[in-house]
Amino acid sequence: MASLVPNEPLLGFALGFASHFAIDSIPHWNEGHAFMRSVVKNKHDVLQTRIQHGKDFLHDIAIVLADSMLGFALAVLILFYFFHVPLYIVLLGAFAGQTPDGLQFVYYKMHWRWMEPLQKFHSKIQKESTNPLYLLREVGLIAVVVALGVFGVFVL
Repeated sequence: MASLVPNEPLLGFALGFASHFAIDSIPHWNEGHAFMRSVVKNKHDVLQTRIQHGKDFLHDIAIVLADSMLGFALAVLILFYFFHVPLYIVLLGAFAGQTPDGLQFVYYKMHWRWMEPLQKFHSKIQKESTNPLYLLREVGLIAVVVALGVFGVFVL
């Protein structure tokens, strides 16, 4: 989203941050269900979800970092290399779009009260499923977006 307003980085950050919630409102596969080991969810009150210490926490940090780096890499590939959006704008937008999940991870670990309103909103807007068909749909949508991005390079 930040690439839409390259001369307004603060607005670009805000748009990237907001776009995360718009995308989260679309039903999608809950990758945390399959990959995260240290997260102990409370089905009755999401604000009571906890992250446990130990090897599983280190595993989850690695998963979160790998997921984040993949998101940055795809953003750079599509927007910087194919569409020549300035790199700092691409990185700003990718960072802004990933920030809500990062803050959620921090909240589950630290449970700072000042973060509760954002986490309540995030959990309310989130539409996740453990059905693997959602994963197939997401992979297909990502493939279409990448294909359209590559196609766009040759058309422009």
